Amino acid sequence: MINSVKLLVRFLPVHTIVVFTLVGLLLYYVLKAQKAKTVFLAFWGFIFVCLYGHPSFAFLTLMLTVLVYLVAKSFVKMKNGFGKKSLLFLGIVFYIGVLFLFKYPFLKARLPLMLQVKALGISYFTFKFLHALIDTYRGRIKELDFATFLAFVFFFPTFSAGPIDRYIRFYRNFNEIDVSGGAGGNTGLAGDSVKLNIDIGVSRIIFGLFKKFIIADKTGILIAKIAPDVLAAPRAVLWAVVFLYSVRIYYDFSGYTDIAIGLGRLFGFKVPENFNRPYLKPNIVLFWQNWHMTLTSWLREYLFMPLGKLLIGFLGAGHTWIINGICQLVTMAAVGIWHGSTMGFLIWGLYHGAGLALYRLYADLLKRYGSERFVDRLNESRFVRYGSTVLTFIFVSIGWVFFSYRWDTAIRIVVKMVGM
Repeated sequence: MINSVKLLVRFLPVHTIVVFTLVGLLLYYVLKAQKAKTVFLAFWGFIFVCLYGHPSFAFLTLMLTVLVYLVAKSFVKMKNGFGKKSLLFLGIVFYIGVLFLFKYPFLKARLPLMLQVKALGISYFTFKFLHALIDTYRGRIKELDFATFLAFVFFFPTFSAGPIDRYIRFYRNFNEIDVSGGAGGNTGLAGDSVKLNIDIGVSRIIFGLFKKFIIADKTGILIAKIAPDVLAAPRAVLWAVVFLYSVRIYYDFSGYTDIAIGLGRLFGFKVPENFNRPYLKPNIVLFWQNWHMTLTSWLREYLFMPLGKLLIGFLGAGHTWIINGICQLVTMAAVGIWHGSTMGFLIWGLYHGAGLALYRLYADLLKRYGSERFVDRLNESRFVRYGSTVLTFIFVSIGWVFFSYRWDTAIRIVVKMVGM
């Protein structure tokens, strides 16, 4: 039965997701009990993975979720010690290993045939798993509700493409929902009524669809027309292609995010924002603080900061530039590997890591050796701000070349662009 429905889904992807969402909304709002709504969200997300991913992978994800829940529950009860640390280490290694197995083709080919299927959303729910393990270990999550945790992992608007949520925020958000829109035990999302949620949700979905299918997709068609053979294109055309690709990837990704936020709002959830005009930021640090914000904050909290503390213990607090450089390179390399399995993604990550490390060095030297008046004039100068914004955009745009082409092709493109 599921395979028959999946066949229909392949031919009518847009229509079926609309029907899937409408049916889900109808059933969700018909239910009255909070527990029933929680269970339904988990169940509907599971069906989503079956239809748009694969049933085998949906059941595997369910088993992985149950395992995370059991380990996280054990952390709540265990006292700090070697056993607890060892279990955390094994859990992190295991789930990163699962991510690698399904994300990288040369490893995925070694899996049983029934598991060599579309691993829908594995990058995103793996981060949820690791977050649950680490935060229960740290004591930040005091208790896990099984049904809510399932709904958190399988929440279908964000399952396949994010944004990356946190369990506590999701739990509090869910328990503040008032689907009736009136007063009572639950006050709603900051007093928002169902009508307001629907108005905002529908508007956000329409905006996201416009970004994705009108701006991003049409920009992709334009790129293909002006540079059918990118290596044979003149230098000016290459620069145009690179800048157009920057436009395309932003509107493609932020369009999906708007759709996810809008779908979440239809169910009464405020999904966290993921973009805040990143191309208008005057330096690479601010760019990353406003691009894929949920990923950036996750990596800063769970990778960058712990690695920094570890390095301070080894090197001492007096080597801040070295420590920051290592942390930036490792963190951004992880971002690159997380996005894809090719060498180009790793180079893209290291490129941004180097940019972040060098900017930190520049900012520290400016603060140390520049006069207060000089720094204030720089900060107040519109010319400097606009120029910095343009340079940051150019830097980011060059990086996208490694994101979108094979690494050897990307190097040839960049060399030609800069006239070397």
